Amino acid sequence: MSGATQRHGRVAFALAVLAVTGCSSFEPSGEHAMTPPAEYREWFAKTQACSGLTGNFDRIKWYIVDGQDFDCPSGKCVGRWNDDHTIFVARAYSENEMVVRHEILHDLIGHPGHPDPPFGNPCPLTWETWHGDDSTVAGPATGRVVAMKHPNID
Repeated sequence: MSGATQRHGRVAFALAVLAVTGCSSFEPSGEHAMTPPAEYREWFAKTQACSGLTGNFDRIKWYIVDGQDFDCPSGKCVGRWNDDHTIFVARAYSENEMVVRHEILHDLIGHPGHPDPPFGNPCPLTWETWHGDDSTVAGPATGRVVAMKHPNID
């Protein structure tokens, strides 16, 4: 193999590594490390049960982001998972079961995107499929259904 071919191969490999690991570099402004409440561990168990997947709750690094939402690559988000097992949740949605479990499901499947299954069926963890009570269906933990386009959860 020629030197030029080897260099091209190394460059291609480096670009592939960057493409695969790029998701981990995302960090919103205003984030604060948090200790997850006990309820998150219960939601993790429920998400494992519906998906049939297993994971390690303790490897997840949890962050609260101040406000209703935060800037992310897909626009404004209320939740975001990174492939280094980091989950960001907007403070206004930190008690929203669907948002938190949605991000947990990303950690269990190990990639972004919303394949169905497991999103939707058997785990109804999207705005369109969630059947929770009104306090968690459409908005922050206010108990009101918010008449607006649902924010992004990546």
